[in-house]
Amino acid sequence: MTKEPTVNRNESILPEIKRRTRKVISAHAISNISYQSLLDLYVRECKIKNLSETTINGYVYATRYFLDFTGYDLMCNDITQDLINEYCLHLQSYHKATTINSYVFKISPTVKYGIEKGYIKEQIEFTHMVEQEEIKEIYSKEELEILLKKPTNNDFAEFRAWVIINTFLATGIRAGELRALTVGNINLKDDYIILNKTKNREARILPIPTTLHIVLQEWLSIRNASKEDYLFCNIYGEQMQRSVLQTAIKRYSKRRGINKYGLHLYRHTFITLSVRKGMSPLMLKRITGHKSMKMLERYYAFNPTDLVNIVDEFNPLEEFRPKQRRY
Repeated sequence: MTKEPTVNRNESILPEIKRRTRKVISAHAISNISYQSLLDLYVRECKIKNLSETTINGYVYATRYFLDFTGYDLMCNDITQDLINEYCLHLQSYHKATTINSYVFKISPTVKYGIEKGYIKEQIEFTHMVEQEEIKEIYSKEELEILLKKPTNNDFAEFRAWVIINTFLATGIRAGELRALTVGNINLKDDYIILNKTKNREARILPIPTTLHIVLQEWLSIRNASKEDYLFCNIYGEQMQRSVLQTAIKRYSKRRGINKYGLHLYRHTFITLSVRKGMSPLMLKRITGHKSMKMLERYYAFNPTDLVNIVDEFNPLEEFRPKQRRY
């Protein structure tokens, strides 16, 4: 009986796999695909890494703006440093530095991915434009008093907007985080909100102050929903889209004669008023979820009176001279 020859798997099969792998990599390196196809590949990579939907949508939107400039038939081989520079100059004709940096920053990951995979041949550098610092606008005390006045009618949408504004102002929560809240995230027994779906993927706890406790307690009694249901839903009980939330707050504000209705403006207001009331920066950073104190500082709307009001308390000269009344 003829003995079957012994197969050394390490010598016969593995080299074949390696050869096939090299062939695939080589094919990828020399192919010229469209920039839109590159974006599709990069979005797939982002989903595998479980990046947030907001982040991915930002990349997609920025790409559309970029392709509006270059043309939608842009190929990866045509992406050069000169093209990126021309795009930056084009943006300068229409936008401020802050917006330009945002658009360019959001196409850079896709371009860098293309360079890494061999689709884009030229090394590209992205320049960060110097931004002019501006005094940030927040809601005034008078505006907040109008917005926080409890509705007297039985309109569901208006009452929902009122509860949302209370939540924004009391916690500094992001719009996306608020839309993702479920009833089960609210712990009124121990007075905190659990955020499991955040911008940076790091869960955090938001304390519930007394006034918000009362507001949420009433809202939950009206909602009469299960723990899995969204805290702030649309009329069908589904998660609110950002556009629906934005429209609801805009209508609510305009009905009350307030022409400010930016959702993120409440976050700026929360941070600024918390600083003025003396909240610890470290505690504030934990509540807002900012990665650094520098990022937190960008949200603070500086007012010269903030310094004037505390100068006597902390200025060293005041320890060495008699107190005198200011005129």
